[in-house]
Amino acid sequence: MNILIHTSFIGDTGYNNHARSFFTALNKHHNVKIRNYTVGKTWKGYSPTCHDSEPYMTDEMCNMLILQTLHNNDGSLSDYPLYDYDGTFKADINIILNDVNHYYFYEKYDGHTIGYNVWESTEYPENFLNAIKKFNEFWVPSQWQKDNLIKQGYPANKIFVVPEGVDENTFYPNHTKSFDKFTFMLFGRWEYRKSTKEIVETFNKTFEKINDVELLLCADNVFANDGFKSTEERLKYYNLENDKLKVIHFPKRNEYISYLQNGDVFVSCARSEGWNLPLIEAMACGKPSIYSEWGAQLEFAKGLGVPVKTLHEVPASTQDPSFVGNYIEPDYNDLSKKMMDVYKNYKKYLSQSSKDSEIIRNKFSWSNVANLASDRINKIKKMTDEFVS
Repeated sequence: MNILIHTSFIGDTGYNNHARSFFTALNKHHNVKIRNYTVGKTWKGYSPTCHDSEPYMTDEMCNMLILQTLHNNDGSLSDYPLYDYDGTFKADINIILNDVNHYYFYEKYDGHTIGYNVWESTEYPENFLNAIKKFNEFWVPSQWQKDNLIKQGYPANKIFVVPEGVDENTFYPNHTKSFDKFTFMLFGRWEYRKSTKEIVETFNKTFEKINDVELLLCADNVFANDGFKSTEERLKYYNLENDKLKVIHFPKRNEYISYLQNGDVFVSCARSEGWNLPLIEAMACGKPSIYSEWGAQLEFAKGLGVPVKTLHEVPASTQDPSFVGNYIEPDYNDLSKKMMDVYKNYKKYLSQSSKDSEIIRNKFSWSNVANLASDRINKIKKMTDEFVS
């Protein structure tokens, strides 16, 4: 099948990593081409080979990329050819993977069209919900998101769960202790939804009198509207400064992988996650991993890792007045207990996390995710062929 993907393929965000990993794996089964919206750190202006300097680029990706969407001076958008694209590709299926309310979801497409979105709240904004109802079907990464969407009125027979995954050849146990102290790791931008302030606050209180512990904190947020320019400014404002906090800024990918493999415990306790890529990557690396027991991350984490109890739902509008639906409020007292228990009984948790790693890397490899998606696409082809005949 010829599949045209409308997505944000280039860059370093979660959506970028999802798009590259998933659609490159899907390309092994079908003829996949990419219409790309984003640009990376090496961007120097448009040319047909403008993404060549991105560190992750491969010949396969160059062959997949055919269009670059750019903003014109008048605010309109236009598509420009990439890598000698001659304009002749005819799609059997369109798949739109991007964030809520993205431009691509509001366009008209010919042929079978699939919307695909990862969402953190229990509800979609009404305008977006109405927009995606026009698609032939809609993909979500978790049963949790599917159930929420059905409750909001989307036809159940048009929703399919296609999970995110993990690169099992990159994220695997490879521990060579490189930290002087017992190291907790927190990766994820500083924001209300991710409970960043509360996690740091809980860590500070839990290990106030213990000196051989540190928290590796990577929580910069370039999209924040809280008036702060850095993690250090936020720590100072909230009176959370602590010698046990080791702040790092925008690590390179190989550095990030090394941190996950060599740190001791991954910690997150979000009010909601649409998937939680750092969590699944840490679990794949065989790290005891703490997470809130709610939301989409249970698609892969349920029964594994170190879950934290939750209390009650809270309005997502607490983070932003325009947000709809609910998040959850984690039990930070339970978070404290779990952090201390992992610290005191580390060998037990490390042994279990090694078993968890095998489960995660086998079940949620990108190749397995692509197999699942390809099976669905083959069913679409069969239905289309039967209709034509």
